[in-house]
Amino acid sequence: MKRSIYICLAAAFLLTVSCGKDYLNRPPQGTLTDENFYQSPDAGYKTLVNCYLGFYNFWGYQAVLAELGNMATDECDKGGSDAGDRPFVTDLGYGRALSSNETLQNFWTACYSAIGNCNVALEHLPDAALIDAGGNLVDESTKNRYIAEIRFLRSFYYFDLVRVFGGVPLLTKTLAPEDRNKLTRASAQDIFKFITDEWSACAADPALPSKNQLPAAEQGRVTQETVWAMLARADLFFAGEDKSLYTKAKDAAKKVIDAKAFALEPDYQDLFHVNGYKSKEAVFPVIFGDDPGKFIIGSTLPQYCSPRSIGGWGFDCPTQSLVDAFEPGDPRRLFTVLDQGDQFPKSGGQEVLDFSNYPNTGHHNRKEFLVAARRGQAFGNDAWTLHLIRYADVLLMYAEALVESGGSKQEAADYINMVRDRASHSSRTDAEATKRVTVIADRTLPEVKASDDLRAAVRHERRVELGGEYQRLFDLIRWGTYVSTMHDFATRPYSNGKGAAFKKPASGRYLFPIPQAEIDRSGGSIVQNPGY
Repeated sequence: MKRSIYICLAAAFLLTVSCGKDYLNRPPQGTLTDENFYQSPDAGYKTLVNCYLGFYNFWGYQAVLAELGNMATDECDKGGSDAGDRPFVTDLGYGRALSSNETLQNFWTACYSAIGNCNVALEHLPDAALIDAGGNLVDESTKNRYIAEIRFLRSFYYFDLVRVFGGVPLLTKTLAPEDRNKLTRASAQDIFKFITDEWSACAADPALPSKNQLPAAEQGRVTQETVWAMLARADLFFAGEDKSLYTKAKDAAKKVIDAKAFALEPDYQDLFHVNGYKSKEAVFPVIFGDDPGKFIIGSTLPQYCSPRSIGGWGFDCPTQSLVDAFEPGDPRRLFTVLDQGDQFPKSGGQEVLDFSNYPNTGHHNRKEFLVAARRGQAFGNDAWTLHLIRYADVLLMYAEALVESGGSKQEAADYINMVRDRASHSSRTDAEATKRVTVIADRTLPEVKASDDLRAAVRHERRVELGGEYQRLFDLIRWGTYVSTMHDFATRPYSNGKGAAFKKPASGRYLFPIPQAEIDRSGGSIVQNPGY
C-alpha cells in the first residue's frame, strides 16, 4: 500500500513539474550557439584564429599554392607517381584547364570557406562583450585589433581569388540558402577597390601593431607592415590597367622599408631552416608545427613535394628553365633546387635522394624539403614555415615600382643589388646536407648598373630570389607575359609540349575557368570566363 502511495505521489510531482511553463523551454546544457558562444571565455581570440585557419587547409590552399604558383608555370613540373597522379594539375601548366579542374574547385571552395568564417566573425565581434581566457572583459583596443586582422584576412582571400579567376562574387555577409541564385560576379576592379579600401583602413587602425611592437609569441599575426606590403603587391598586380598604381605600390613598399622593422637574413638558407618564421625577414609567415594547444598544426606540403624515395609524394619538380636562370656563383640555386644523388643525414646513416622510379625533371624543391630529423609524426604533420611575403620581396617590389613609375634608376639598381649582395655573401654549403651534387663557385654576383635594362634585371631577380615560392604564376600574369612565356617553354627539348596549348586572351589578363559546379549551384547567375 505504501509503495502505491509513493508511486502516485511521484507521478503527481512529475505531472506538476511537466506542466510548468518553463520546463520544456530550458536552454540545452553544454551547447554553444551564436547567442552564447561570444560570451564564452576567449571567444574573440578563437574566432580570430578560425579566420587564419584558411591557410592551414592543405588540399584547398597549401597544395594549390604549389600547383598554381609553381607547377602551372615554367618553374616546376607536376611529378607525382605517374602521369595519372592528379592529371588535372598537369592540365594547368599545359594550358588545357577545364571548368571541372579539381585544383581550381578546391581553391574556390577553400577561399570562400575562409571568407565565410571572416564574415561570420565580423557580424558578431563588434557588438559582443568579449571575455578573455581568465574571464576578464576584453578591452576595445584588443577587440579592434581582432577585427582589423579579420578584415585583412578576408581581403587576402579575395586577392587570391581575383588573381586566378578575375571578378568573383563579393560577399561581405552571411547569405541565406535562397540567395544562391542571386550571386553575380563583381568586376575585378570592384574586387581590387574593396581589397585596397579594406587594407588601407586596416593599416590606419591604431589597434593594429607595428612589427616593432609585436611580441615574439605573436609571430605570424598581421601587422601594419604586413598590410602595406600586401598593398604594394596588389597595386603592382593591377598596375597593368592603371599605371598610376606603380607610384602607389612604390609608396606602400617604402612604408615597410621606412619602418625599419625588417632586414635581409644574412644567410639565404636560414629562411628555410628550423624556425624560419623567426627570421628578421619574415613579413607574413604562416607557422606550421605540432602544437594544437596553440592552434598550430603541421603542414603536409613538405611531404607532398618531397622525393618519393624518402616517403614523399614526388610533386613540384623544378624545371631546367629555372635551374638555368641562376648565374654562376649564385648560392640560391643550392637552396632552391635539389638534385638526384644529394645526401642528407638520417638516424643511423645517410639518405641518398633517388628520383629514378617516377616521372620528374631530375630535381625537387629544396625549400619544401625537410631532413629526416625535421619530419613530423608519420611525415605529413611537419613544422615548417610558409613565407607568404618576406622582406626581399618588398625590396624588389619597391625597385620594380621605381622602374615602372619613372623613378630614380640608380635607386632601383641599389635596391636590386641589396638582394643580390645578400646572395653573394650567403653560404655556398648546405648546412643540413652531407653532400650536395651541385657545387657553387665562390664568385660574387656582378652588380646591376643604373644603365642596365632594369625591368629585365628586377624580373630576373624575382625569379631567382623567389624561385619555388609560389609567386611565378602571378608575376607572369601581371606582367602580361604568362602565355608567351609558356609558348616559349613549349619549344624547349625538356618541356614535353607543356605550355603549347595556351591561348592568348582576347583582352585583359589571363584568367582560369570558374568552376562549373559553382555556376551550376548558382543556377547560372555566376557566368563563366570567356574561352571556357
